[in-house]
Amino acid sequence: MPVVSLGILLLALLVALTGCGSHDPLWHMKAQLVVLQLEQNEASAVFPEEFTNLRKVYKQGERLLVDEQDEELADQQFILAYQKGQVLQYELEQYRNRLKEEALQKEIEERSLREEEERMRQEAETIRLQELEVLKKQQQSADHVPAPGAAFQPPQPITSYTIRRGETLPQIAARPELYNDAALWPLIYRANRDQIRDPYQLWPGQVLKIPRNFSREEALDARRQAHRRGR
Repeated sequence: MPVVSLGILLLALLVALTGCGSHDPLWHMKAQLVVLQLEQNEASAVFPEEFTNLRKVYKQGERLLVDEQDEELADQQFILAYQKGQVLQYELEQYRNRLKEEALQKEIEERSLREEEERMRQEAETIRLQELEVLKKQQQSADHVPAPGAAFQPPQPITSYTIRRGETLPQIAARPELYNDAALWPLIYRANRDQIRDPYQLWPGQVLKIPRNFSREEALDARRQAHRRGR
Protein backbone atom coordinates (compact mmCIF):
# COMPACT_ATOMS: atom_id res chain seq x y z
CA MET A 1 0.00 0.00 0.00
CA PRO A 2 1.59 3.32 -1.00
CA VAL A 3 2.35 5.82 1.76
CA VAL A 4 0.01 8.81 1.49
CA SER A 5 1.62 12.20 1.89
CA LEU A 6 0.88 13.54 5.36
CA GLY A 7 0.19 16.99 3.95
CA ILE A 8 -2.43 15.67 1.54
CA LEU A 9 -3.94 13.49 4.26
CA LEU A 10 -4.16 16.47 6.64
CA LEU A 11 -5.98 18.51 4.00
CA ALA A 12 -8.39 15.63 3.32
CA LEU A 13 -9.09 15.26 7.03
CA LEU A 14 -9.79 18.96 7.33
CA VAL A 15 -12.35 18.81 4.54
CA ALA A 16 -13.93 15.62 5.88
CA LEU A 17 -14.19 16.71 9.46
CA THR A 18 -15.69 20.13 8.84
CA GLY A 19 -19.00 18.34 8.32
CA CYS A 20 -18.82 16.15 11.44
CA GLY A 21 -20.74 18.60 13.61
CA SER A 22 -20.18 21.79 15.49
CA HIS A 23 -17.09 20.59 17.37
CA ASP A 24 -13.55 21.82 16.54
CA PRO A 25 -11.88 19.08 14.39
CA LEU A 26 -8.34 20.27 15.23
CA TRP A 27 -7.62 17.72 17.99
CA HIS A 28 -9.07 14.92 15.92
CA MET A 29 -6.71 15.77 13.05
CA LYS A 30 -3.71 16.21 15.35
CA ALA A 31 -4.35 12.86 17.04
CA GLN A 32 -4.80 11.02 13.74
CA LEU A 33 -1.72 12.66 12.27
CA VAL A 34 0.51 11.64 15.18
CA VAL A 35 -0.80 8.06 15.00
CA LEU A 36 0.01 7.90 11.28
CA GLN A 37 3.48 9.35 11.83
CA LEU A 38 4.23 6.75 14.51
CA GLU A 39 2.97 3.97 12.23
CA GLN A 40 5.29 5.12 9.45
CA ASN A 41 8.19 5.30 11.90
CA GLU A 42 7.46 1.70 13.04
CA ALA A 43 6.84 2.68 16.64
CA SER A 44 4.81 -0.49 17.12
CA ALA A 45 7.97 -2.59 16.66
CA VAL A 46 9.96 -0.63 19.25
CA PHE A 47 7.24 0.24 21.79
CA PRO A 48 4.38 -2.18 21.04
CA GLU A 49 2.54 -1.76 24.36
CA GLU A 50 2.64 2.04 24.32
CA PHE A 51 1.59 2.24 20.68
CA THR A 52 -1.30 -0.18 21.22
CA ASN A 53 -2.52 1.92 24.16
CA LEU A 54 -2.30 5.07 22.04
CA ARG A 55 -4.40 3.51 19.27
CA LYS A 56 -7.03 2.40 21.81
CA VAL A 57 -7.36 5.95 23.11
CA TYR A 58 -7.68 7.31 19.58
CA LYS A 59 -10.24 4.64 18.57
CA GLN A 60 -12.23 5.44 21.70
CA GLY A 61 -12.39 9.07 20.61
CA GLU A 62 -13.66 8.07 17.16
CA ARG A 63 -16.31 5.81 18.73
CA LEU A 64 -17.52 8.64 20.97
CA LEU A 65 -17.66 10.98 18.01
CA VAL A 66 -19.28 8.72 15.42
CA ASP A 67 -21.35 6.23 17.40
CA GLU A 68 -22.34 8.24 20.46
CA GLN A 69 -21.95 11.71 18.92
CA ASP A 70 -20.44 12.98 22.18
CA GLU A 71 -18.11 15.62 20.75
CA GLU A 72 -16.82 16.92 24.06
CA LEU A 73 -15.74 13.50 25.38
CA ALA A 74 -14.38 12.62 21.93
CA ASP A 75 -12.17 15.71 21.92
CA GLN A 76 -10.87 14.80 25.37
CA GLN A 77 -9.81 11.40 24.02
CA PHE A 78 -8.22 12.99 20.95
CA ILE A 79 -6.27 15.42 23.15
CA LEU A 80 -5.09 12.52 25.33
CA ALA A 81 -4.12 10.51 22.24
CA TYR A 82 -2.20 13.47 20.84
CA GLN A 83 -0.30 13.97 24.11
CA LYS A 84 0.56 10.28 24.32
CA GLY A 85 1.69 10.40 20.71
CA GLN A 86 4.00 13.35 21.40
CA VAL A 87 5.59 11.49 24.31
CA LEU A 88 5.98 8.33 22.23
CA GLN A 89 7.56 10.28 19.38
CA TYR A 90 10.12 11.71 21.81
CA GLU A 91 10.87 8.26 23.26
CA LEU A 92 11.26 6.83 19.75
CA GLU A 93 13.67 9.58 18.79
CA GLN A 94 15.71 9.03 21.97
CA TYR A 95 15.79 5.28 21.32
CA ARG A 96 17.10 5.73 17.79
CA ASN A 97 19.69 8.24 18.96
CA ARG A 98 20.93 5.69 21.51
CA LEU A 99 21.20 3.06 18.80
CA LYS A 100 23.29 5.44 16.68
CA GLU A 101 25.56 6.28 19.61
CA GLU A 102 26.03 2.59 20.48
CA ALA A 103 26.83 1.74 16.87
CA LEU A 104 29.35 4.60 16.71
CA GLN A 105 30.98 3.53 19.98
CA LYS A 106 31.22 -0.06 18.78
CA GLU A 107 32.84 1.09 15.55
CA ILE A 108 35.37 3.17 17.49
CA GLU A 109 36.23 0.23 19.78
CA GLU A 110 36.61 -2.18 16.86
CA ARG A 111 38.84 0.29 15.02
CA SER A 112 41.00 0.77 18.13
CA LEU A 113 41.30 -3.00 18.51
CA ARG A 114 42.35 -3.42 14.89
CA GLU A 115 44.92 -0.63 15.25
CA GLU A 116 46.34 -2.23 18.41
CA GLU A 117 46.58 -5.63 16.73
CA GLU A 118 48.30 -4.07 13.74
CA ARG A 119 50.75 -2.24 16.03
CA MET A 120 51.62 -5.47 17.85
CA ARG A 121 52.00 -7.30 14.55
CA GLN A 122 54.39 -4.65 13.27
CA GLU A 123 56.41 -4.76 16.50
CA ALA A 124 56.67 -8.54 16.29
CA GLU A 125 57.72 -8.29 12.64
CA THR A 126 60.37 -5.70 13.52
CA ILE A 127 61.77 -7.95 16.25
CA ARG A 128 61.77 -10.92 13.89
CA LEU A 129 63.67 -8.97 11.23
CA GLN A 130 66.19 -7.77 13.81
CA GLU A 131 66.79 -11.35 14.94
CA LEU A 132 67.19 -12.50 11.35
CA GLU A 133 69.74 -9.75 10.78
CA VAL A 134 71.69 -10.84 13.87
CA LEU A 135 71.65 -14.47 12.71
CA LYS A 136 72.73 -13.39 9.24
CA LYS A 137 75.71 -11.51 10.63
CA GLN A 138 76.64 -14.45 12.84
CA GLN A 139 76.48 -16.80 9.88
CA GLN A 140 78.63 -14.48 7.83
CA SER A 141 81.17 -14.36 10.65
CA ALA A 142 81.14 -18.14 10.94
CA ASP A 143 81.63 -18.58 7.20
CA HIS A 144 84.51 -16.11 7.09
CA VAL A 145 87.87 -17.81 6.67
CA PRO A 146 90.62 -15.76 8.33
CA ALA A 147 93.86 -15.05 6.52
CA PRO A 148 96.89 -17.19 7.39
CA GLY A 149 98.25 -16.17 10.74
CA ALA A 150 95.19 -14.12 11.64
CA ALA A 151 93.56 -14.84 14.99
CA PHE A 152 90.18 -16.54 14.72
CA GLN A 153 87.39 -14.74 16.54
CA PRO A 154 84.24 -16.84 16.91
CA PRO A 155 80.88 -15.08 16.76
CA GLN A 156 79.73 -13.65 20.06
CA PRO A 157 76.85 -15.60 21.64
CA ILE A 158 73.52 -13.87 22.10
CA THR A 159 73.25 -12.57 25.65
CA SER A 160 69.78 -10.98 25.50
CA TYR A 161 66.46 -11.87 23.93
CA THR A 162 63.23 -9.88 23.34
CA ILE A 163 60.07 -11.88 24.06
CA ARG A 164 57.55 -12.27 21.28
CA ARG A 165 53.84 -12.74 21.70
CA GLY A 166 52.80 -16.21 22.92
CA GLU A 167 56.31 -17.42 23.81
CA THR A 168 57.23 -19.31 26.98
CA LEU A 169 60.64 -19.86 28.57
CA PRO A 170 60.92 -23.49 27.31
CA GLN A 171 60.22 -22.27 23.77
CA ILE A 172 62.85 -19.54 24.10
CA ALA A 173 65.46 -21.93 25.53
CA ALA A 174 64.80 -24.32 22.63
CA ARG A 175 65.71 -21.70 20.01
CA PRO A 176 68.81 -22.79 18.02
CA GLU A 177 70.59 -19.47 18.47
CA LEU A 178 70.17 -19.71 22.27
CA TYR A 179 70.43 -23.13 24.01
CA ASN A 180 68.68 -25.41 21.51
CA ASP A 181 67.41 -27.23 24.58
CA ALA A 182 63.98 -26.51 26.12
CA ALA A 183 65.01 -28.14 29.42
CA LEU A 184 67.53 -25.35 30.12
CA TRP A 185 64.82 -22.73 30.62
CA PRO A 186 65.46 -22.54 34.42
CA LEU A 187 68.82 -20.87 33.64
CA ILE A 188 66.96 -17.99 31.97
CA TYR A 189 64.36 -17.93 34.73
CA ARG A 190 66.96 -17.58 37.48
CA ALA A 191 68.77 -14.80 35.66
CA ASN A 192 65.54 -12.83 35.17
CA ARG A 193 63.65 -13.59 38.35
CA ASP A 194 63.23 -9.86 38.96
CA GLN A 195 60.83 -9.57 36.01
CA ILE A 196 59.41 -13.11 35.59
CA ARG A 197 56.89 -14.72 37.93
CA ASP A 198 55.65 -17.56 35.75
CA PRO A 199 57.86 -19.11 33.03
CA TYR A 200 54.73 -19.89 31.03
CA GLN A 201 53.27 -16.35 31.17
CA LEU A 202 55.56 -13.77 29.59
CA TRP A 203 54.90 -10.27 28.29
CA PRO A 204 55.80 -9.38 24.68
CA GLY A 205 58.58 -6.81 24.54
CA GLN A 206 60.38 -7.90 27.72
CA VAL A 207 64.15 -8.15 27.25
CA LEU A 208 65.65 -11.18 28.99
CA LYS A 209 69.25 -11.79 29.96
CA ILE A 210 70.58 -15.03 28.46
CA PRO A 211 73.24 -16.59 30.72
CA ARG A 212 76.23 -18.05 28.89
CA ASN A 213 78.85 -18.75 31.50
CA PHE A 214 77.26 -21.61 33.44
CA SER A 215 78.80 -24.84 34.64
CA ARG A 216 77.87 -28.39 33.77
CA GLU A 217 76.44 -28.82 37.26
CA GLU A 218 74.22 -25.76 36.78
CA ALA A 219 72.95 -27.18 33.49
CA LEU A 220 72.15 -30.54 35.10
CA ASP A 221 70.36 -28.83 37.97
CA ALA A 222 68.33 -26.78 35.47
CA ARG A 223 67.26 -29.94 33.64
CA ARG A 224 66.20 -31.57 36.93
CA GLN A 225 64.12 -28.50 37.81
CA ALA A 226 62.52 -28.48 34.34
CA HIS A 227 61.73 -32.19 34.70
CA ARG A 228 60.05 -31.64 38.09
CA ARG A 229 58.00 -28.71 36.76
CA GLY A 230 56.88 -30.75 33.75
CA ARG A 231 55.33 -33.51 35.90
